[in-house]
Amino acid sequence: MSDYFYVGNPTPKFYPLSSTDNECFRFTNKNNNACERDTYSNYWREQLNLYGQQVSYYVNNTTLTGADMLYGEQPAQQYSSPVQIVVGINLAENAILMSKYGLMSDDEVTAFIHISSFYVKIGGGAEPKSGDVFSLSEYGNDRPGGRGANYYQVTQRLDQDIAQINPLAGHYVWLIKAKRFEYSFEPGLSGEQVNQQVFDDTVAAGVSGATKNYTYDADIDTRNNVFNYSAHHNYDSVYGGY
Repeated sequence: MSDYFYVGNPTPKFYPLSSTDNECFRFTNKNNNACERDTYSNYWREQLNLYGQQVSYYVNNTTLTGADMLYGEQPAQQYSSPVQIVVGINLAENAILMSKYGLMSDDEVTAFIHISSFYVKIGGGAEPKSGDVFSLSEYGNDRPGGRGANYYQVTQRLDQDIAQINPLAGHYVWLIKAKRFEYSFEPGLSGEQVNQQVFDDTVAAGVSGATKNYTYDADIDTRNNVFNYSAHHNYDSVYGGY
């Protein structure tokens, strides 16, 4: 007998004997498991509602038509009013990084948002996007010393990560990755409480609706306490004249 052909009756044919492939029921066939995927969707919804945290979600209203393509941003962009939504949070607080400039504490968040819940809260077909901001309003509502919720800016949105969120190849939740938000007086956001940002120049232009409470000016302080160039060299700037 050959190692590759069946030589008995019936007529010899390629071994193993040929047959029609994939005639049996396949559990992972998405035409057959719609009910099971509905069960997983409801499982995600229940877990998020039971163990999730309520956040205040701010949609970034930047538009392509309003953006300055030279700088890649919309100078007058604003954020919409916050919407309360429950999400699953995996929070890495005080993530310390060492760089050549020193130590950086950069909080990171991984969040899970049910897709249909996001549609209900934000609007049909809406998706989280990079630049959106959310605050951990429930987590931070009883902090001591007048502190409040931390703010995070979305950096990545995923609908597919088979190891975490796509059992039976279904799509049930958004997987969101975010970094601690650095507030810079964007209209629609108030910034974190007890976290006043320092500015050297009191006449820096701002977007309409933005506020800045800091009144210190490095140029004035230098003239008064270091060296007054204008009194000695007729210069009105610490950087000299040109």
